[in-house]
Amino acid sequence: MTKSNPSIGRGAVVSACGILEGAIKTNADLESLLLEYGLSEYVSAAGSIAKTLLNLKTFAVQNPTFVVHTDYGKKTLAELLIDLAIRLDGRNGEAQPWNKLERYLNLDGFALLKDVKQGMFNDEVTITGFTTALPNFVALPETGSEVDIMLARNGFAVAQRHLASAKENITQADWEAANSQCRTFLEALTDAIADKLYPAEAANRASGLQKRQLLAEQGFLSRDKHEFGDGNKQTFLPGLAKLLHPDGAHPRISTQHDAMFRLQLVVVTARWMLKRLEKELGR
Repeated sequence: MTKSNPSIGRGAVVSACGILEGAIKTNADLESLLLEYGLSEYVSAAGSIAKTLLNLKTFAVQNPTFVVHTDYGKKTLAELLIDLAIRLDGRNGEAQPWNKLERYLNLDGFALLKDVKQGMFNDEVTITGFTTALPNFVALPETGSEVDIMLARNGFAVAQRHLASAKENITQADWEAANSQCRTFLEALTDAIADKLYPAEAANRASGLQKRQLLAEQGFLSRDKHEFGDGNKQTFLPGLAKLLHPDGAHPRISTQHDAMFRLQLVVVTARWMLKRLEKELGR
């Protein structure tokens, strides 16, 4: 994609190659594709579709932004592989490999475009394309990367592990566990901010709630702007905590779209708080 758009990660690249492995029927077809897109000098034919695709997969993971000339203009190699998967196998949009690719694309800030036709027994789902899932300024990959950098820079290892777990749970389609990790991440982050900014006072606050109250008392969180409040007041952070994980980690009470919404919310919220923290620290 262009510089202003999110980038396609290795998980999506590998998943797209997995779909191609089942969709490409002969070695000749695969080698023809390599020739057409100028990849034959970088990806060697290896005697079987699986081995040649492994070579392609390896090159693509290492060079996802490699520019390829196609009959539709220039594309990155990662884009091309997903386009090829859609062209060759998009009619099987309900198959498990597509679900896996969709999860990775969602984490990268993209969404699959689908044509759904209702059948007598099952819906027929055809993948017709893919697009960015959110406006560029709230895309998860860029924001996520910046949050990861700030978490590491401030030594917030516990919060960082919970965020990584939430993302991993989404790739494994464990939506409820992802929701739980999102809430735990947010709590760990506010605990860490209180400990870093006000270590003496935070040492006497036993619970996460008490540390968030400390952040409000010190003015890091504004009560006047409804960023934090006690009790059942309609304020942002307590309301967000309730939204993130209201029903526990029981299976089949959440969906992929719910889990992605919660992850995007906490990443954007974390960025907002970490930027405020670094301003307080003079960075």
